[in-house]
Amino acid sequence: MLIFINAIGILITAMGIMILLNPKAGKKMMAFWRQGKNIYIGGLIRVLLGGIFLYYAPQARLPMAIFALGVLAILGGLFIFILGLEKTKAILDCWDKKPERSLRLLSLLVIVFGALIFYSA
Repeated sequence: MLIFINAIGILITAMGIMILLNPKAGKKMMAFWRQGKNIYIGGLIRVLLGGIFLYYAPQARLPMAIFALGVLAILGGLFIFILGLEKTKAILDCWDKKPERSLRLLSLLVIVFGALIFYSA
């Protein structure tokens, strides 16, 4: 199952590279999550991935890193539900209004995050 965690790391890294090269793609992703209650699906995905990370952390190369990322994923997913639809959409709106260079800078963080997952698993 560590292959699954590695795949998640690769996908996150690829998403970061895509946003770095084309920030408008990042804005399209944010628009998708803002539609209806899609953001709750994102919250559920985060909680599930966090649980998978916690479960498989002992088998990872860097178990504490995968464990910590799992906890952060679960907390991030729960905060979506705690904050509610309107506040979470407001956060997305804030990022949507930022200039493209801000999204590119954020994408570097996403790339590092994905690479950390891949390396740690």
